[in-house]
Amino acid sequence: MKYILILLLIVSSLSSKNNKAILVPIIFEGNKIVSTSDLEEVIGAKKPPFYVFWKDRLPKVNIKMYDKLEETFRLFYKNEGFYDANISTYRDREAIKVIIEENRPIIIEDIIIDSDLDLSEDITLIKGERFRAKDFTETKRNIHKRLLTEGYCSPELSTKAYLDLEKYKAFIKIDLEKRKLCHFGKVTIKTKSKTMDDDIILSRLQFEEGDVFNIEKIKDSYEALYSLESFDQLNLDYSRKLYNRKPVDITYKEVSKKIHTRMGLGYATDLKFQGRFYWEYRNYHGNGKKLVFDTLLSKDQKRVESRLFVPYVYSIKGYHLDFLNSVGYSEERDIHNFDEHVVFDKLYLIHKSSQWHNSIGLGVEQRDIFNANQILDKHFFLIYPFVKLIYDRRDSKLNPKNGFYFAHNMEYGLQYSSDSTSYLKYEDELRFIYTPSWNITLSSVGRIGAIELYKNSMPESKKFFAGGAFTNRAYGYDRLGITESPTKDSELGGFTFANLSLEVNFPIYKKFRGALFNDNTMISDNQGIWEFTNRVISSAGVGFRYETPIGPFKIDLGMNIHDKSQRAVHFQVGQSF
Repeated sequence: MKYILILLLIVSSLSSKNNKAILVPIIFEGNKIVSTSDLEEVIGAKKPPFYVFWKDRLPKVNIKMYDKLEETFRLFYKNEGFYDANISTYRDREAIKVIIEENRPIIIEDIIIDSDLDLSEDITLIKGERFRAKDFTETKRNIHKRLLTEGYCSPELSTKAYLDLEKYKAFIKIDLEKRKLCHFGKVTIKTKSKTMDDDIILSRLQFEEGDVFNIEKIKDSYEALYSLESFDQLNLDYSRKLYNRKPVDITYKEVSKKIHTRMGLGYATDLKFQGRFYWEYRNYHGNGKKLVFDTLLSKDQKRVESRLFVPYVYSIKGYHLDFLNSVGYSEERDIHNFDEHVVFDKLYLIHKSSQWHNSIGLGVEQRDIFNANQILDKHFFLIYPFVKLIYDRRDSKLNPKNGFYFAHNMEYGLQYSSDSTSYLKYEDELRFIYTPSWNITLSSVGRIGAIELYKNSMPESKKFFAGGAFTNRAYGYDRLGITESPTKDSELGGFTFANLSLEVNFPIYKKFRGALFNDNTMISDNQGIWEFTNRVISSAGVGFRYETPIGPFKIDLGMNIHDKSQRAVHFQVGQSF
């Protein structure tokens, strides 16, 4: 409701475009329960950010809003449960003053529920608390979402709030009969295209005809279809209902601008200053195919890669598979005690659903290892099949607040000749994220991995290293080798690896958040044996986050808890939990 009020005030104040807005300070007095920041937000009062400390911090509003302030705040206070609030305003040469007497609020006396579906987690109203219109609206919205998520699209639902203004009491009555389950009906693709086969569209849907209706499956289908980046417009219309079956009609408009390029300069903790060029051809020759050319150049790393993605190349009983081919060349220097040049080609068969992202494939690599004098030291030609399994139950991939995530990676080096390297390498990862009602996020991520070398030596870069924003934040990217004591490590990579990171993320101011973290790492040169006693390197630190639409911008300062001289700073965009 308060956002509607803001819009009305803004429209009325800007009715004359030629008049320049005059901003004056506004001061609130007398409010005790409703916060001043909420009152400022109702009218869109402006003030400098907290870090601009040299400017006046008083909130300011357009002087043209003055005549509507009393009416605006009275309506706002009614929505907050204060039906007897007295609001008066006056202004002098210095500011507008708003004098508030909140008086007695309406209290929820009772909540009566008659339902054949458990609604305990959907009702935000609390008996004995103040009645607020937005809580009542949110409760109704939660119930409707719950019904559609559970598959009930024909319920008999009544939600009413009875207010006794003389006794300052509210009575909530909710009656629900969920009735029969609804199911998805026939799926019809109404748009006819010469460059997009219907099978491509159908392969991205997270439901089939006859499945129990679930609004979350509609949402997941939208995400899967838009991930093809082949549509300017897309609509899954499920508004019709025929005998508890909901047909879905799909219309779309294919992407008009197919070629996209990006160039930029940046800074990252692992690569320092870097330049990047990215070229992408979306819906390449139709059917959602994508062609990508990606280059990255920095002091420590160079990378050139070309990728071709082809959706829906094969289907096994509805289990669709996509194809990806990645070909490229990379150089790495001054990160380890060796430099490396790699030519690679990786072939993937991929399946993605709302919760799973699985792939199998074959990798071919030529790795040339150079010593400190830039002389070729070792040469490896590797052929390995691999498997990647990801199960993701986080509530957001960009900035999750709750859920868990599991990933399993495994590759097997084939012995195609007497001098080739044969090995088995696997790594597992498990993340847990939980945010209680007070908006503090608790996160943990555990990683464990091992390598079994069957024949001949393997590239040092294929072994386990740690350090950086995703493992131990007291060290730079991949700077942590075999751990020999709580303060000492080797430059060599290990055959076994374990890492546990814990973090508490808490609000500071609006989109600014802080963090406290602890990272623990063990890397061993023993195959298949984890040795934790006196070989774990632990770090602790603080971090700052600023939330953006593409995930948080993060700064982390980590320090070895046994050796305070060992520390590092990490910059990152995106979440690591």
